[in-house]
Amino acid sequence: MARMQRTPRWLVASLAATLAGTFSACGYHSTLGPGPEAAGQSGFGGAGGERSSITVVALRSDSPEPWLDRIVTDALRREFSGRARLRLIDDPDDAKLKISGRIRPLEISAQSFSSFVAALEYSLTLALDLEVRLPNGDVVKLDPTMLSETEAYLASPDIEVTRTNRLEALRRISDLLAARVADSIELIDRPITGGETVPDTQKSAGG
Repeated sequence: MARMQRTPRWLVASLAATLAGTFSACGYHSTLGPGPEAAGQSGFGGAGGERSSITVVALRSDSPEPWLDRIVTDALRREFSGRARLRLIDDPDDAKLKISGRIRPLEISAQSFSSFVAALEYSLTLALDLEVRLPNGDVVKLDPTMLSETEAYLASPDIEVTRTNRLEALRRISDLLAARVADSIELIDRPITGGETVPDTQKSAGG
């Protein structure tokens, strides 16, 4: 029998922060309201379990890191493609949900040093500013606190090895942030009530 667990608190808190405000001065609006159930539908995908079409509009990168916009965009596309309730498409005109935004400048700092004052390890922080345009034209800004993550990577006397390590760290962080974005979008698509639980198909370590 599948064990039941509550939706992670960070995810519910993130959605609440995302949807709490009404950004009337900037043309942003809250998407709270009667919800999809009031219209007899199951989220933006419509009735009958139809998946919500989604697209990623070109992200603007404010960082000089080469190919960073492609790394983040590819991570988002991979994550959306793997979600059962989302359908990734290329044409923004045909998508019900549109993701856009920018990549903030990378923050890189040395974390540990050798006896020769050479950096042995660096800390890398990737942060995004993303928004979702809904079918009714409203725009929801995703919670920026969940769109920032830091990871360490090793330095090397070989500059190419250091670059490779940084690139791998960027890809890992991009995948993590993409999963958080998809989680938030699925909650916007079908809001979770306070007492709702989701099944946990994995057994605990203790059996």
